[in-house]
Amino acid sequence: MNELVHNPHDRFFKWIFSDKKIARDFLQNYLPQEAVEIVDLDYLTPENNSHVDEKLKESLSDMLYKTKINGQDGYIYILMEHKSYIEGKVIFQLLRYITSIWEEKYDPKTKKVPIIIPIVIYHGREIWNVETNLSNMVQGIEDLPDELKTYLPTYRYEICDFSIKRKKRIIGLTATKVAIEAMRAGTAMTKEEFKERLARVFEYIKQLPEEQVHEWFEGCMIYLLNVREDVTIEEILKVQKEIMPGRGEIVMTIAEKLRNEGKLEGKLEGKVEGKLEERKEFEIRLLSKRFGNQLTKELKEKIRKADEKTIDYIGDNLLEITIEDLKEILK
Repeated sequence: MNELVHNPHDRFFKWIFSDKKIARDFLQNYLPQEAVEIVDLDYLTPENNSHVDEKLKESLSDMLYKTKINGQDGYIYILMEHKSYIEGKVIFQLLRYITSIWEEKYDPKTKKVPIIIPIVIYHGREIWNVETNLSNMVQGIEDLPDELKTYLPTYRYEICDFSIKRKKRIIGLTATKVAIEAMRAGTAMTKEEFKERLARVFEYIKQLPEEQVHEWFEGCMIYLLNVREDVTIEEILKVQKEIMPGRGEIVMTIAEKLRNEGKLEGKLEGKVEGKLEERKEFEIRLLSKRFGNQLTKELKEKIRKADEKTIDYIGDNLLEITIEDLKEILK
């Protein structure tokens, strides 16, 4: 995941749940135990096609996994609800997607369709409080004779409510926790709430194996910069500095790359395009991380005395510049 996209929620969700290790871990921990006992989670195979209506793709994402359920071919369908508010009609949308899958998977030889276990993941602001069983939504169903009830379609879905107000404890692999906390941060209502969630994201990221840290940092950062209009690199750096000291170069490496690609627009203004003196100190900090003791006190002072044109040049080339280049520029 290395660029900003039109639909960041969908891209982030697909990036996470296309990883079979994460999908398996999530289902192991959040499916009901009676389902876990008959679903072969080692057999999970993600399918690429989406069943979400085109007009709803900004607020819904989905993943379909083929597996074995009770020894037969079956499917697990995960629908991710991205809206910060609760959509009461999701039960009907989900039913449409299930029937769409059945139309695709219908076996003309046996005249059967496979079992599908539907799951909704929600990470909005309010606690999920809408019906999960279709039959309970039919007006007056409790007074109908059993014979008439057979005319009505019925199903229920499993809800995984990770809303901030629910305060549900996240369990499973560290990577799963990173992903869910990042999504919670994406829908946080206030800046303070966002920073609290972002701190938890960083707490989990620093527990990952070293070789995974940069990838997850980049994935979460790009996602959050897309979905949060009110977030700057400076704010992310401030939280990161508290939780993961010494890792600032990861943030700025990603930020600089995106800025060079023209994909962050005003997102960097808080840090990279700030006052000249602040920019000088920022460049010194980042160059110190790159060059260590090679960035001498003399070079630091020359940066502090440099004109804006020189500082602009250094800032534009922070990732490529060598110590020899720097000495030459600051002569």
